Amino acid sequence: MPGEEKAGGGGMQRLVLWFVIAALLAAVWFLASERNERHFHVVTENGQLVIERGRFFPTGTARSADKAYAPLDLPDKSKAVGEMEFDDQNELDRWLFGVLGSWAKDAAKHGDTHGAAALVDRASALPGLTFAQVAELAAMKAELAWDDAKTDAQQAGALLEAAVQKLQMVAAGRGVHAFDAQQEAERLRTIAQSLRGLPPPAAAPAPAPPAAKPPPPAK
Repeated sequence: MPGEEKAGGGGMQRLVLWFVIAALLAAVWFLASERNERHFHVVTENGQLVIERGRFFPTGTARSADKAYAPLDLPDKSKAVGEMEFDDQNELDRWLFGVLGSWAKDAAKHGDTHGAAALVDRASALPGLTFAQVAELAAMKAELAWDDAKTDAQQAGALLEAAVQKLQMVAAGRGVHAFDAQQEAERLRTIAQSLRGLPPPAAAPAPAPPAAKPPPPAK
């Protein structure tokens, strides 16, 4: 009957309408979740700089599982960072570069080149840096490598000086190895002085080699 057909058509329209509404709600939920997943929250907790990332849900964050965003120990005497919000990963990376770079420069200034290098390496793992920031990191790495090389050279010079002192003890003993020990001591001392950036010392007179025993008289 016409009335029954009209009622059936109205029920179908309501079903389609509810389906459209459900689809729209699902799309809104998905878009809101995707947007929240790109959201970052930075906070200081228990002496650490903690980076949280939005979950795939319209609200809520959790600690990032990415190694580049693992918690960072605050340097001694460093001010706690206030809560920060970022809706863009590149924006977060460029902000973190400024923080890590500042910490690295301060560590290098206080002679902690290894700590500074670790912070620079951590900054290098950030994917959203600008070309200028990448170039600045390369320059910082080169400067830290230079400082490390000078420190290593000074330590090597100290070890060589210790070896020189032992060789001089051998030379002073006038034993079988006295002559060779004195020659080696002078060679190592020259190398040690060059590593320390000092002029080589004047060569000390080498002890005479031990006299050979005279052959036994012929019978």
